[in-house]
Amino acid sequence: MKIQLSISLLVSDRIETLGRCLSSLKPLLRELNSELIIVYTGKSEETLALAKEYTSHIIPFTWCKDFSKARNAGLGAAKGEWFLYLDDDEWFEDTEEIIRFFKSGECEKYQSATYVQRNYLDWTGRTYADAYVGRMCRLLKETRFIYPIHENLRPFPSPCKEFEAYVHHYGYVRANNEKEQDSKTERNLTLLRERLNTEKPSAHLYAQLAQEYASIPEYDEAIRYCREGLKLARKEDRRDSLEMWLQLELPHLIFCTGDLKAALEEGEKILASPYLAEVGEVNLAAKLVGFCWNLKEYKKGLKYVQCYRRVLEYLWKHPEKAMVQNGITSSFSGAEKQAAEIYVKGLFFAAESRDFAVMSQILGWLPWEDTVQMSIQYGNLEEWKQKYSAQKTVILKSYYQLDSDNTYVALQKAYCAEENGEVSEAEKFWERCAANCPEGYLEQLIEMAVRNGFTLKYLLKKVSLEDWKLCARALAERIEIPNMGDFFDKISPELSEYMFFAESLRQNLLEKQLVQGFLELGRFLELMEEYCNSVIRVAGMIYRDEILANQDSYLLPAQYKFAVRVMDIVKHIKNGDFGYSIPLLSEALHIYPQMSAAVSHMTNYLNEQMKAIHQPVSEEFAILGGQVKQVVSGLVDGGQWMEAYGVINQLITLLPDDTEVLRLKQEIVRNLG
Repeated sequence: MKIQLSISLLVSDRIETLGRCLSSLKPLLRELNSELIIVYTGKSEETLALAKEYTSHIIPFTWCKDFSKARNAGLGAAKGEWFLYLDDDEWFEDTEEIIRFFKSGECEKYQSATYVQRNYLDWTGRTYADAYVGRMCRLLKETRFIYPIHENLRPFPSPCKEFEAYVHHYGYVRANNEKEQDSKTERNLTLLRERLNTEKPSAHLYAQLAQEYASIPEYDEAIRYCREGLKLARKEDRRDSLEMWLQLELPHLIFCTGDLKAALEEGEKILASPYLAEVGEVNLAAKLVGFCWNLKEYKKGLKYVQCYRRVLEYLWKHPEKAMVQNGITSSFSGAEKQAAEIYVKGLFFAAESRDFAVMSQILGWLPWEDTVQMSIQYGNLEEWKQKYSAQKTVILKSYYQLDSDNTYVALQKAYCAEENGEVSEAEKFWERCAANCPEGYLEQLIEMAVRNGFTLKYLLKKVSLEDWKLCARALAERIEIPNMGDFFDKISPELSEYMFFAESLRQNLLEKQLVQGFLELGRFLELMEEYCNSVIRVAGMIYRDEILANQDSYLLPAQYKFAVRVMDIVKHIKNGDFGYSIPLLSEALHIYPQMSAAVSHMTNYLNEQMKAIHQPVSEEFAILGGQVKQVVSGLVDGGQWMEAYGVINQLITLLPDDTEVLRLKQEIVRNLG
């Protein structure tokens, strides 16, 4: 029986990742006629024992600072039709695509394959860089690894299959965090310099030196070797992935020095070069769009967006070129995945250039049916629409002409119909969007429904309490204070069966008025009572009486504890007992600092009343003022400028001679200006 796949694993003593690595290979060993070969360079009995659980084919190897020799030890023992290799600090997320490739017979159409190496940049796993790596190929007599570091598998024949399957790799995080990178880079540079002295210079050697110097980072040296590598690569009769890497890396390295203009100029030279393959061209065009974005070169940026699109269309018509021109870190599919980001930048470029025809064209290029790409861009599309609000009619008309079932597009079509006074047409698109609302756009749907009298009955059935809380806060931010009463009156009948929704919205609307409304005291106290009663009413629906009886219970939310104290304060204010209110205000501020502006308003009123009746409370007010000042500082640090503005105007009357307060006010005003 033929072995379909030989898997060669280079193992040191990274026991913490080896288990995950081996476990991820189980489906391949189970579903395919495959073999696992472990080349073991470590010394730990524990590591060796774990390796023996998965295979008896273990090759001891004494490390000699040459990765190719270690890899070739595993390669020499392989008997499969195909060969796959990886390291013990990598593990597959899912191998189903690879299994299907062999079981379906698709493997007969290809000679090699790449998959994605997901290189994490921090331990959280939220930031990473994906790179396609050529780690699979048909096993031929001449197949071997070359180069002692950054080893390559040769030959790596075409056509090449691109897998979406990926391995997790945290190796770079460990190097960065544990000061391992410097020693690792120095080791590699020493080996590369030795090769430079003992063998004929090559484009590959210069590329490796450029890569190592870039990682330090010593960009000038990296740029120098990159240029030298390009000179040698251009002497070759054929264009290959190494030359493409050098072509794309050179402008990137210049960009890293901070000289954006020089990076753009270098990229433009390379783009015009006859040596650049089409896959390299589309990837370089994407880079140039980014350079133009940073330089605010709008017309040039638009040109490179169009270039990107033109080459994409060419490669769609010539898939054989897209298949064979994969680079070391760049590929056709990788360029395709940048489409949404590239085109959205193009919309900004076109709007700045007032080229409405191209703007409409680019909007049609966006991959609306690719929800993964597009969901990331909705926020940028909103920013685009708001920044160029003077072009709102043109933008909405362009959306309206799109032939797409995308729900975000449906929302824009609803806006367009609404603007044209076609309410029934707007409702049709509104319902389409409401059926599958994009995340973060519930408040826009609610606002439009209230404005036009659309029923919320079916939409509300699908909304969770958590989503509604976010929506209620967003609605409060969007609605102007003078319009809040009318808005709440219109939406209340729709929320009659959703009391929690109604109270959550009421509280958010009241919070904004109390914080930003600059109300006279009578109206302020009236709204404050309404707000606190709403909070207390909701708590009464959720918590048992015995829990509510202890207002300091850890089970109760801070908002409820604040409301209880403020209701007590309001009662004392109405009774003229001002002195008793001060310590309660201090407690309330500490419990729920989000309402610091409201606390400041009440503090100022108490201050005036105490002065009028000549009660000595300056020390207590100074303490309370200091607490409020800390809250303002926190809002400033968090960039919450509008909230800080609402508090500072109250605080400045309480502490008129405090220079820190005056300085904070200036900073707030500057950022709001």
